[in-house]
Amino acid sequence: MKAAGKKYEPVIYKGAGHGFMREGEMPNANEANKKARDDAWTRWKTLLKQL
Repeated sequence: MKAAGKKYEPVIYKGAGHGFMREGEMPNANEANKKARDDAWTRWKTLLKQL
């Protein structure tokens, strides 16, 4: 990303799995996946508003 001149902010959600966006919406999802999904959606909506 740096070589391509792109801005990015990597985020690691502790305890969340690879598919946390899908898993986080399931009724039996673990708390880490739910929290990661909620935070990621908030971040995504904020990024879209900046366009």
